[in-house]
Amino acid sequence: MDPRHSDLPAGPGPAPCVVEAAIGRFHELLGNDNAAQVTQHRLLKHQRDAHMAPDGRPLTHMLRPRFMSEAEHDQGCAEGALLARAIHRLAAYALRPGEAGDLVRRQLALSDEERTLVAMAPPAGDCGSHSRLDGFRAAGRTLFVEYNAHSPGGVISQDLLADAFLDTPVMEAFTREYTARPVPGLPRMADTLVGAWAAGGSPGGAPHAAIVDWESKLPWEFGALQARLRRCGVPTVVCTPDDLHYDTGRGLFTRDADGRPRPVTVVHRRAVLADLLSRYGPAFAEHPMTRAWASGACVMVNPYTSNLANKKSALALLTDPRTRCLLPAPEAAAAGALVPWTRLVRPGATACPDGRTVDLLDFARSRRERLVLKPNDDYGGNGVVCGWRTTDADWRTALGRALATPHVVQERVPVPVVPYPVLEGDRLRVERSGESTDPFLFGADAPGCVSRVSTGSLINVSTGGCPVPVFRVAPRRREAAA
Repeated sequence: MDPRHSDLPAGPGPAPCVVEAAIGRFHELLGNDNAAQVTQHRLLKHQRDAHMAPDGRPLTHMLRPRFMSEAEHDQGCAEGALLARAIHRLAAYALRPGEAGDLVRRQLALSDEERTLVAMAPPAGDCGSHSRLDGFRAAGRTLFVEYNAHSPGGVISQDLLADAFLDTPVMEAFTREYTARPVPGLPRMADTLVGAWAAGGSPGGAPHAAIVDWESKLPWEFGALQARLRRCGVPTVVCTPDDLHYDTGRGLFTRDADGRPRPVTVVHRRAVLADLLSRYGPAFAEHPMTRAWASGACVMVNPYTSNLANKKSALALLTDPRTRCLLPAPEAAAAGALVPWTRLVRPGATACPDGRTVDLLDFARSRRERLVLKPNDDYGGNGVVCGWRTTDADWRTALGRALATPHVVQERVPVPVVPYPVLEGDRLRVERSGESTDPFLFGADAPGCVSRVSTGSLINVSTGGCPVPVFRVAPRRREAAA
């Protein structure tokens, strides 16, 4: 998953009064008798039963879900949907000839292999997608620091963790006083795959799905999606890219244990394109999955063209006046309000956050404590350098590396710090944890958010952060509760 900025003073409280009251009441209920111990036992049992234990540890040890008011939740989702539309609108210029297309292609820093794949896109184009924006909510708005357009994880994990919390006595007691509603993502994800197959011309005459990735740290997500699709009558396999075969007669297929072909007409691509290109190199243009997608023998969610929006430098398109002007007024305003200043690292002049024209490298060297460096094509926190956590000499060295391999430099943003309860032995303790707000999207619609929390410098599951399910909360009317 994706890196988070940390070590900043907390901004104004991330939740309105109703949420603060709900948090206080939930913590009070956890403190009664052995409620915290029972809650932890139930949560750990659910995670063990679902095999939700990456690296041998439970996915989460937090004893409270994330609470958001209806208004706060809906606003965060609406902000995310508007911003995602703007990113895709600008990234799509990379598919067009002309001056604007040339500018966008340079900003995205596409490799030759990526340009080849984009040029192979079938006429049906992008028939379906699943994505996630990562941000932090404070002072009544969300600042988004990354856009994950490569079928990111987390949504199904949230569904499973929400079910686990609903099976605890403390949540049962809490819901006598508050409504608490999660937003399921699994049904929408399954519907997106089937809908993409239909929108892509119904290849093969029936949907046959493949969830494609290397060995995953999220097998419970793949298993839950496979089970959901099978219940919907869609034959589904979980496989690696090496398990796929293609010929013009059969189309795309895998083989069962007896060697018999099993058709694949819709691909849920979880394998990240950068990893695929690293493994196969230029030969990936002839990979069975690529040939089937380009020929229309299958539909892909998310297609290779989604990599345009997945680049870290796609956010630079939103904050650069030369490209932001290509957006409709509402999306341009959203880009200015919801995205921190971001630039692809390269020599030359640029507009700094206050609008002045500066030399980018000189500006980045002088503003170390306010900036972060990120590889343009990596994920999971790999290669991220937080300027405020390094020395001037190391920062200058990192900037030098960023000129050799595409990186972005991004302005530091405040991280809300919120109380989350944990159990240490028999002692209930409240930790002050950084908290992310990450709307998930199906196409252009953002129905809900996932959230991750951490006391460390990165709010990232791969570095010890914890996902927590999001519940929309509101107090019950007294007569209804009675």
